[in-house]
Amino acid sequence: MRTSPVPDARALIQNRLDDERGTLGLGVAAPVVLAYPSPYRVGMSSLGFQTLYRSLNEHGPGCHRAFLPDAWEPMALPWPQPKQAILSYEQRRPISDYGIIGLSVAYELEIVGVIRLLQGAGIPLFAKDRRARDPIIVAGGPITTSNASLLLPYVDVLIAGEAEELLPLAVDRMLQHRAREARLAALEDLPHTTLGLVEEGHTCTLPRPARAPKELLPAHSAILTPHTELADMFLVEPERGCSRQCTFCVMRGPSTGGMRLLSEELPLTRIPEDARRVGLVGAAVTDHPALERLVDAIVSTGRGVGISSLRADRLTPTLVANLGRGGYRQITVASDGISERMRKVLLRKISTASLRRAAELVRAEPSMRGLKVYQMIGAPEEDESDVDELIEFAQELASRVRLTMTFSTFVAKRNTPLDGRPFIGVKPAEQRLRRIREGLAGVAEIRPQSPRWAHVEYLLAQGGMETGYAALAAVMAGARYRDWIRAFERFPATDPRPLVFGDEERVARRLAREQARQLPKLSVL
Repeated sequence: MRTSPVPDARALIQNRLDDERGTLGLGVAAPVVLAYPSPYRVGMSSLGFQTLYRSLNEHGPGCHRAFLPDAWEPMALPWPQPKQAILSYEQRRPISDYGIIGLSVAYELEIVGVIRLLQGAGIPLFAKDRRARDPIIVAGGPITTSNASLLLPYVDVLIAGEAEELLPLAVDRMLQHRAREARLAALEDLPHTTLGLVEEGHTCTLPRPARAPKELLPAHSAILTPHTELADMFLVEPERGCSRQCTFCVMRGPSTGGMRLLSEELPLTRIPEDARRVGLVGAAVTDHPALERLVDAIVSTGRGVGISSLRADRLTPTLVANLGRGGYRQITVASDGISERMRKVLLRKISTASLRRAAELVRAEPSMRGLKVYQMIGAPEEDESDVDELIEFAQELASRVRLTMTFSTFVAKRNTPLDGRPFIGVKPAEQRLRRIREGLAGVAEIRPQSPRWAHVEYLLAQGGMETGYAALAAVMAGARYRDWIRAFERFPATDPRPLVFGDEERVARRLAREQARQLPKLSVL
């Protein structure tokens, strides 16, 4: 029995559609719906989500969108909520009616949204429990560059890495068959792809992430809307990947195959005339050698500009001035290591001198009001002397410029050199943050992220498929911090952990097998 949508769900969708520019597939049937496991404002800020939506509409069989209801976003939430028809935006059709549902998952804690979205829509949670008429759940996204093991109980198909080429190919293969089993069988030899736990006893090995062909780049927005984290900003990438070696980062060069630069002209050709704000997106945008010219070309047309990541050592007077012309009032840079020693330990390669110079550039630019610095506490080898240095240096920066500092807690990720390193602990992290806050009281604005949720993310990131079951237990209990800790006690990590694509002893053999398998070219691309 189909459930009814919550009151005003259709009106909310219509209001958002009325404010969109560039919407595709309105009122037209499509076999695929891309469902984002976070609310609309988050999903529509995802460049990967928008790129796949555009590709399946322009070159494929058509695609619609759906999102986690706003009311289901809070981490702590009594569950289950009443089931409701999660409607696609383009056709107001329940996602449970589509033959294929694509999920884009950014990071570990979005497993909460995956569980709530599927269960709330009335779709069997576990892949092994789905029957002939149930949708096929295809998942991918940034989480697959690290550890997507927790998704495997819930998805029928996992595509690892960049999916611009693979997702249309997977959809094309599935649509050649009517029966569910035949559709899944058609994907068993697709590179960079694995079936989830579709039956009892099925084993899964995470595949090596795919890299999209350069001719399919750059990714860029399909839709502009004011109802996002980046209101009405057209997103486009001038590069993809990163060549740097930071030991804590899943986007480091050895993990993702390095950096692919695009010509400075190519991103500019993708910007529509009606775009008033342009966001340059990538893991290492400020490493692009033509960044100054790109930003100047954008702001010279009267448009605003945003950059997804700014390195302190890449800032110049011209770049900072042009960012001011493009609407910036605060420059944000990442330090990550809280001392010069820790930045060297982490191979961050951001020096004290670079951060000091960034503050001077901000102070010298009349349009700028302040500097924000991202920091990370709790990394391996960090001690109280590093905290002392942070406080002293922050006081120095704050004497030069209005200073805001945000703090996250280190989480070891799979497929990085720091995989397996311990979590600092919630209480030690809170004590360290308290000391920093006291040391900088009245000097800088401090914005810490919760060490408790970093701890949960750590437990999810370091486990195997059992973490998926732990997540379900936590969500059903209400998803408070103590619910997560109890859930992980019920589903302890396997020992040894299942291998992932980054494990050194397996990667060479897997690379050889995949290189021998030639990826067919999809004619529509």
